[in-house]
Amino acid sequence: MKATEITLRRLIQGDQQLLVPLYQRQYTWERQQLGRLWADVRAQVDLLAEGRDDAPSHFLGSVVLAPGPDLAPSRSQWIVVDGQQRLTTLMLALCALRDHLIPEDPGHRERIDEPHLINKFQRGERRYRLLPTQADRDAFKACVDAVPEGRLGSLVGNAYQYFRTMIEEFDDPADPHDVARVESVLLDRLNLVLITVEKDDNAFRIFESINNTGMRLSQVDLIRNYVFMCLPTRGQQVYDDHWKPIQDLLDAKAMEQLMFLVLVLERGDAAQYNAVYRGHQELLQAMGRDEPRIESYVAGLHRRARHLRAILAPEGDGEIADRLRFLNEWQATTTYPLVMRLLEFREEGLVDDAQIAEALRYVESFLVRRLIAAVSTSNLNRIFQRLAATVTSDDPAGEVRRELSAARLYWADDDQLRTEIRDRAFYWQGRAVQQKLVLRRIEESLGSKERVDLADRRITIEHVLPQTLTPAWRAELAAQDPEGLHSGLVHTLGNLTLSGYNSELSNHSFAVKRAALGQSGLVMNQEIAANPTWGEPEIRARAGLLADRAIEIWPGPEKTDRGSAASRDWTLLHRALAALPPGTWTSYSDLAELIGSHAVPVGVHLGSTTVLNAHRVLTKAGQVSEGFRWPDPADTRDVTALLAAEGVPLDAAGRADPARHLTARELAELVGLPGAGIVDDVGEFDPASGELARLVTQLNDASGPQAAGAVQRVVDHWVKTGGRLVHGTSAGASCGLSRRSGSRDVVVGRVYAKTFEIPFGALLKHPPFDDLALREELRTRLNDAPGVDIPVAKLNLYPSIPNTRLADPAVFDVVVATLDWFSAVMAADG
Repeated sequence: MKATEITLRRLIQGDQQLLVPLYQRQYTWERQQLGRLWADVRAQVDLLAEGRDDAPSHFLGSVVLAPGPDLAPSRSQWIVVDGQQRLTTLMLALCALRDHLIPEDPGHRERIDEPHLINKFQRGERRYRLLPTQADRDAFKACVDAVPEGRLGSLVGNAYQYFRTMIEEFDDPADPHDVARVESVLLDRLNLVLITVEKDDNAFRIFESINNTGMRLSQVDLIRNYVFMCLPTRGQQVYDDHWKPIQDLLDAKAMEQLMFLVLVLERGDAAQYNAVYRGHQELLQAMGRDEPRIESYVAGLHRRARHLRAILAPEGDGEIADRLRFLNEWQATTTYPLVMRLLEFREEGLVDDAQIAEALRYVESFLVRRLIAAVSTSNLNRIFQRLAATVTSDDPAGEVRRELSAARLYWADDDQLRTEIRDRAFYWQGRAVQQKLVLRRIEESLGSKERVDLADRRITIEHVLPQTLTPAWRAELAAQDPEGLHSGLVHTLGNLTLSGYNSELSNHSFAVKRAALGQSGLVMNQEIAANPTWGEPEIRARAGLLADRAIEIWPGPEKTDRGSAASRDWTLLHRALAALPPGTWTSYSDLAELIGSHAVPVGVHLGSTTVLNAHRVLTKAGQVSEGFRWPDPADTRDVTALLAAEGVPLDAAGRADPARHLTARELAELVGLPGAGIVDDVGEFDPASGELARLVTQLNDASGPQAAGAVQRVVDHWVKTGGRLVHGTSAGASCGLSRRSGSRDVVVGRVYAKTFEIPFGALLKHPPFDDLALREELRTRLNDAPGVDIPVAKLNLYPSIPNTRLADPAVFDVVVATLDWFSAVMAADG
């Protein structure tokens, strides 16, 4: 074997092809793995933007190649023995980058295709520089050839769409070089170790050896081994005094976290998580064989392990412990380097508790205000790594506030915070636990005597004005355009509270909710109940009060010359449209609900700005708006013809297929807003509670008695065959049809008042339905029902079947048979 360090540009140059063999598994990377790679790319882009071209490149991993059957001096073909996931992903990122650049200059297609994606003078499959395994081949070729419909329903297509969305979001019109830096990083700053094997070696045997040699040593294992190799005479004492106590304090995951944090504290933002062993090895090598120095190094690890333990499991009732518990519940791991530094200052007697508490208060404020303003979290790690390296013990709280106040860090000032609380769709921002933490802090500021236990799964976010607009609530809003008013208000902070009775409050009228909220032990709910009505004036007034409290709880940045904020931030809207899968459409009202606006300004913005996929925004009825105009007057394309060509069928009346419509919730899921996805299943329905009876009443009112009866028969069949009924909280009143898997409920369908939802977006997170083939079979089986056509584009989302369809016996039979199949699959999986 021969190993060399190489970049993607050098790996794929020349007239060669990388071939993934049949024995390799399919492409498997999803959002979690893609997100890690994109974060690594962004970190390298930041270095280039700062002029730090000489900073270390990012080590991505190894690629093992064996000579292919078609290897000859004139035709170079190599078998990818190991590394196909990262290679395929990098090539898909290049495809996405190319397609992002083409509207600006069509010449980018040839510039990127010919040296990196295709072999121009080859024909057939020899044309592609990378050829994935057969199951992924067509989708990959569709990405290279820019054929949108060919990407449908595959993880390959999903990965392409992920990078298309990320690049669209990242592209700053004020920075003409930002996308060029992404290209430079993909090609030249992600280092690979290329291992080539001899022609006579058995590639499959090598593949087996690489993938079946047991558990690999972790980076902590390697560091430990190296430490004690350097301690030939004092190893046992150092182990007993320091290393074993570290292991007693921290579990394996926390020890790995400790090693990275120590490296950050020693080297600042040059530390890399996937190069922790190499970093510690270099620190130890600099000590030579000086055992006292190495013992001091391990003693330092022990001291910092105590600090990390204090962060992960805060003890006591003081303000510092309270702030640390908040950061822990927030899962603010990016702040830990700075917090570790502050705890060091305290232990060394350089600062007192009040200074530490004040500094942590500014850190908390920075996180909360950015969440409320929907600022991306992608660069938080670098922000806090740099701050940990620069903060001193002279005035740590003041330094933290000054450094975080820099305009480029987007810490909303008081005026911006008021605007965001009033207008922003807070429900889509951050994880559910973060939203609850914000509301809990506000509740605590009111002098509440009732502690909100966020570990209690019954505690959820309650929409006072419900997510589903019922006739009673239309009358409550008393507006000429209740739908528009509803979409602009429903997810804003002024309309949200905490409740343990979400499933019971549901879509009830305000009179019913008011009585329940008035009996709550939470002061904020009693304040809501003091209002005789609940509409726009009350929601806006409450938003103002919440803003006053937020400003008091979370002090803002120092005043700077940043100037006033833009009247409307359209970034989220642009991200959502960039993420639209091929063959789908959405509406102005869905986009308005997503961003907390009205449909009219959404339409005005799309008509005056060039936005990717803006032509796929239709009216609520699925028709092209009469006022639609291309922003470029010279653009004469026919919208309906373009939609049809892109896989959005229209009927004779010009209405787009409703099965291909993406709701606000699905758009939020596509762009990774955690408030969108999984409904929290808080337990089985209690037959005595009356919750299921209330849902059946809503079914009857919304879908009619025939549909309600059909849904009831589906539910009865599910229970008779051993299924569970669970109630959810975060997406309105519902009933989930669940099978138990370990300690979790895996829901195959969810009954709402008007629809029967298939939660593919939740299923993909649970075995065995994390297997794309099984989700595809579920989709195919349901599509056997007459009039049911769930598109491939919704295979990772939340498509629905109208409850009225279930009244058709043919549809009913298919749905019941599909549920039986699901139960059999779950039983076979154990």
